[in-house]
Parts: sequence; structure tokens; C-alpha cells
Amino acid sequence: NWVKAVFILILSPCVFLTLDCVDDAEILDKYGLDPIQVGVALVAIVAAAVFFLRGDSETEEEGKLELHPDHVEFMKKKEEEHCSGNFGKGLRCIFDFLREEPDDVTKKVFAEKSKYSEGFELYAIDIHPAQFDWFEEKGVTLSTTEGEEYKEISRVSRACLDWAMRHEGEGNSQDEVVYEIIRCLNC
Repeated sequence: NWVKAVFILILSPCVFLTLDCVDDAEILDKYGLDPIQVGVALVAIVAAAVFFLRGDSETEEEGKLELHPDHVEFMKKKEEEHCSGNFGKGLRCIFDFLREEPDDVTKKVFAEKSKYSEGFELYAIDIHPAQFDWFEEKGVTLSTTEGEEYKEISRVSRACLDWAMRHEGEGNSQDEVVYEIIRCLNC
């Protein structure tokens, strides 16, 4: 893991430079280096490695959502038509549409009758931190039970897709608002 790699990067030169059998100053002088320069360079390398490997707090988090293959087919169709990018953007657009809607609309969508009760498969879908925050405000949280972390978010995601699919089937597609006007607030 990256933490071990960083410690190895830090400790290897330190061990090398402190060995009694090697004259540190001669080695560094041979290459025209000052011990302070070497120390500063090591600190800069470690800081850069931690920064780039850690990322920042606005990075998307990948969720393992359980969706029916028909949900995925519908979502991919919408992504091709309106918001091509990475897989899952069609679902994130629905989340962002609901973030702009009153609570009663969100509650109705989250309570949408499930079209499928089995045949779900796991899909890796990026969810933005602001969307996780919004889910939490709505009482939808990650589970602390191992293997079920995304169970409730999966249920809500299926409800969102069922809602969109039902509206389209009834000839009342919400695509204009969901994918063109609101689109994706974090994309």
C-alpha cells in the first residue's frame, strides 16, 4: 500500500546516510549535494506523494450499487443521449435533479414502487461527496455492516431509475429537466 511505500522512501535514504561504514559527506560531495538539499528534496517528494495519492475531499467516491441490468441499460441510453462521460452520470443527474426539488418530491421518488425484486448485479458508480451529504440529509446513509455498505443507496438508486423509467413509459419523460436543465451539479 502507498503508506508503506512512502515510509520506505523516507527511511531508505535516512538509513543509508546514517551508516557508520560510509562517509556521508564524501558521497554527497561527489555528486555536488548538500545534506540540507537532500533533506529538503526528500520532504518535497514525500509531501507530493501524499498529496497526489490521497487526493482531495471533492473526489468522487466509487459505490458498489446493486442495480438490475434493465436499470443499467436505461441509464446508458440516457447517458448516450444527454450526458456522455463516465458510467453512472445518468443516475447522478437524477440525484442532482432531486437535490433541487422539494422534500415531498424526493420522498415520493425514493418510495417509488420497485419494478424488480431480483436479478440485481453490482456496478461501480461514482457518487460525488455533495451527493453523499445530500443522501445523509435525507436519511439515506452508508451501512456499517460489512458487505451492505451501499444497500440503502442501492435501493434509492433503483427507485430513482424506476421513477424515470415509469415516467418515460407513461409518455411523461423528465429528460429535459433532469438531463438538460439541471444536468449534473458536480460534473
